[in-house]
Amino acid sequence: MAKKAQAAMEFLMTYGIAILIVVGVIAALYAMGILRIGRGGPSCSPCFPAGTEFQYVDHNKDTLVLINGPYELTIQRVLKDGSQITCTGTGTTYQPNSRITLNCIGQLGGDVNIAIEYYRTEGVIKTAYATLHGA
Repeated sequence: MAKKAQAAMEFLMTYGIAILIVVGVIAALYAMGILRIGRGGPSCSPCFPAGTEFQYVDHNKDTLVLINGPYELTIQRVLKDGSQITCTGTGTTYQPNSRITLNCIGQLGGDVNIAIEYYRTEGVIKTAYATLHGA
């Protein structure tokens, strides 16, 4: 009887640990934003999705504050609901992990969809999208 109990315990331990590892990996992927169950976009707003160079810090109706990612980049232009807006801070090269302040006087009030066009040193233009609410 003891051998059957031991075999059962070994079976449960082996498969139990494997299941825990799989659950842990799935939880980590979900926490990093790679798995988006039931939604197409990011769960937070304002925020920039994974893969962009920016981390949201704060905004009001005039100013958007971000932190740059791990690469030097230049912000080319800012678009609001598809149209270019005038912001100081565009055309500027930002060092890695630096604070970026974009002053777009009166342009960021209410619910606003913005796009930031930027490029890194290789020169390929990329775009980061976010929705800003209630400034």
